[in-house]
Amino acid sequence: MKVSRLFSLSAPRTPAIFAALVLCTCVASAQDHPTYTWDQIHDLFLRSNPTLRAQEQSVVSNRAAEVTAALRPNPTLQNDTTSATLGVYQEFEIGGKRSARMRSASLSTSASESDAVDSRRILTLSLRQAFIAALQAKSDLDFAHENLTNYQRTVDLNRQMLQQGEIARADFLRIQLQMLDFQTDVDEATLGLQTARASLRGLLGAANLPKEFEVQGDLKAQTFDKPLAELESLALQNRPDLKSAEMSRQKAAADIRLAQANRWPDPTIGVSFLHTGNEFPGPDWFEPFYPKGGSSNAMGVGLSSIQIPIFNRNQGEIARARSEEVRAGLLEDSAKNQVIEDVETAYAAFTSARERLRMYEDTYLGYAKESLDIEEFSFHKGGASVLDFLDAQHTYRATQLAYRQQLAAYLNALAQLQTAAGLEVTP
Repeated sequence: MKVSRLFSLSAPRTPAIFAALVLCTCVASAQDHPTYTWDQIHDLFLRSNPTLRAQEQSVVSNRAAEVTAALRPNPTLQNDTTSATLGVYQEFEIGGKRSARMRSASLSTSASESDAVDSRRILTLSLRQAFIAALQAKSDLDFAHENLTNYQRTVDLNRQMLQQGEIARADFLRIQLQMLDFQTDVDEATLGLQTARASLRGLLGAANLPKEFEVQGDLKAQTFDKPLAELESLALQNRPDLKSAEMSRQKAAADIRLAQANRWPDPTIGVSFLHTGNEFPGPDWFEPFYPKGGSSNAMGVGLSSIQIPIFNRNQGEIARARSEEVRAGLLEDSAKNQVIEDVETAYAAFTSARERLRMYEDTYLGYAKESLDIEEFSFHKGGASVLDFLDAQHTYRATQLAYRQQLAAYLNALAQLQTAAGLEVTP
């Protein structure tokens, strides 16, 4: 059979066969594929996302740097065989270098921990948006299948009316041609679901999700009524990027103290033992290790050479550290402004999406269904034209699809607002 005959009007049962095949295929596929809820997807994401795991390694690296910062200088062993000298010398850090270094390293770790939490916050929003897209595509696909099945009944009924001479063939052809729109809706919803699955697999890693899987959940509005002022206050308390900026400012202050401590050179103090004697036989000129002569032993405590901080008192590094503190403070102020802007923008988008959703639920969904029922009844009773019926059918379908898009827009706006406020994204 040629492909072109699949859509031929001379094969009147083909749309019905197509609808049945699509429905049976989708039902069988859904039964064979594993299903994931939002909680399952989210838990798997936290364990497997490579960006989050890389950020965790940054925290591990900074903790290792804390160990290095806390280490003390190693002692030095000195030996001079020409005089049988053996000494042990130890460098002593003064001026609070070690404590300042440990403080700076600790704050670096805290900042990296906040950065890791912020990465999780941002990527979780992307994950939620992809999951919502999958729920919307699934809802659209179910709706498209339902429309295709219901409209097939309409086509079958009007075919009987055509055979009985109750409607004109031109009107029947218009009704049958409308089937293409419903079949296109199925195809577009299928493509949307495949795209959403690909996005989820990209965030979790292709090895952690099968190519074909189903998402479980309802595309429905969730109540959220926190006022803007409360959300701004929560954001200033909870946002990890703001905490990271605060940690960076504190680290800059700690670096000033470290630079000031580094002005003072560290003394090296040691203890040595000196032995001389004539223990080796042979001529006087044979002195393999130390000069021959009378035996003697001596102990000593010494201070190695130490710089006098007259010209170099680490002035440049201190000035640089102070400049970094000013810069970090300005960046913290900028981060606070960005937090407030994020919350205000997300709140405006959320309230707008909420109002549009209410318009659909309170008014336009009911109008579209009532209009379709009236036109369908009137058409079958001969009181409306086929064009009026098809227009009402198109309006109802478009309104339902737009409503599902608005539901997804509302859930996306809610997730964006919760993310902006530093709250957990609700499933």
